Amino acid sequence: MAIFSHHKKEIDDEFYTLKEDWKRIENYIPKNKVAWEAFSNGEFESVDYLKSICKEVKCNTGDFFENDNISFDIILTNPPFSIKKQVLERLKLLDKPFIIILPTLSLQTKYMKSIFGDDLQVILPTKKIFFYKIIDGKKKIYNKLSYYCCYVCYKINLEKDIIFID
Repeated sequence: MAIFSHHKKEIDDEFYTLKEDWKRIENYIPKNKVAWEAFSNGEFESVDYLKSICKEVKCNTGDFFENDNISFDIILTNPPFSIKKQVLERLKLLDKPFIIILPTLSLQTKYMKSIFGDDLQVILPTKKIFFYKIIDGKKKIYNKLSYYCCYVCYKINLEKDIIFID
């Protein structure tokens, strides 16, 4: 499955979101929308969770950078951090609402400002977001991260531009 075939990843950053990390922001996720989990083949707990709260979740849809034929209302995803700038540029071109998980330091980059200006909102957890991999058929949680992540939102119309959650 090619989720982003023409964008070379420099490092192994295929980490998956725990369902609890989407559940933390359930009140901010629109329930009556068709969501696109653009960086998942659908075999992960976060997709199962999103399917339980959204109208529909599309995944395993091919190359995120090439697929212009998918019908959706909102993007909910945890993109590979090594290509986050390219992902953000593509998201701006798509111009659809999204909630994505990114390292908080991404908010302070020149490219973030040049791509989105002041059009973003942020949900900042006071606890770290952790990720997992499936290794030899077992779930291995990576809970020793040296950085924090947040939920970057676009066209979600949150009541405030910065929301702190537990």
